[in-house]
Amino acid sequence: MLACRFTVLYCLSGLITLIACPVNANWQPEPEPISWSRLRKSHLPGEGWSFVDSISNPQLQAAEYLRSPRVTTSPSDGVVVEIEAGLLLKRADQSDWSAKVIPMRAVCDAGRMDRQDLSGTWKMYPARPDTPVKVAWMCSLL
Repeated sequence: MLACRFTVLYCLSGLITLIACPVNANWQPEPEPISWSRLRKSHLPGEGWSFVDSISNPQLQAAEYLRSPRVTTSPSDGVVVEIEAGLLLKRADQSDWSAKVIPMRAVCDAGRMDRQDLSGTWKMYPARPDTPVKVAWMCSLL
């Protein structure tokens, strides 16, 4: 269970990186590969998903998506872009894909991603090296 949480946090941290950073938004996602498109259509609920990034190595296959971006402001965080983050995940020891939809937000001025927990509280999401450019891209969407 702990390994699964770590993997989900690792994958989503890339998504968070896209959202909140005063970095030049020159980064943009590559087109969605057909193989990911097929998996998304069968595992993520609803329509409107935009491909963000993927990883594939012998231990892990994962893809990140977003949908429903909406801009809000917060007295403490300034401009934020709230999204639904979609994650497709399969580890080497698993035969089935798992899918998660997680409320997240890009805190544009801080260049960081936050994840909303079950109680509705926003908590900083662990960042990866590419998080600032991904956050800047997300903040430039609207």
